[in-house]
Amino acid sequence: MGKGKGSLVVRERAALKRLEAAYEKFKAAGEDKKPWSSTRNGRIIYHRGRSYSEECERIKEEINNLKENISRNSI
Repeated sequence: MGKGKGSLVVRERAALKRLEAAYEKFKAAGEDKKPWSSTRNGRIIYHRGRSYSEECERIKEEINNLKENISRNSI
């Protein structure tokens, strides 16, 4: 038997809370997202930065997607 959707909804709700908190913190700072680099399997990955408005739009879209998924998967 497969897992139920209950645990998925719980994880998505937790992710939504974290994302909303991060969004409020980002809005309060009011700064652009700066470029950064990370490593993956020993290779350096360069991430481009985003302007303040681009990042706000991206986070809003992520929040809306999570809310839609939660409402669709609710028991």
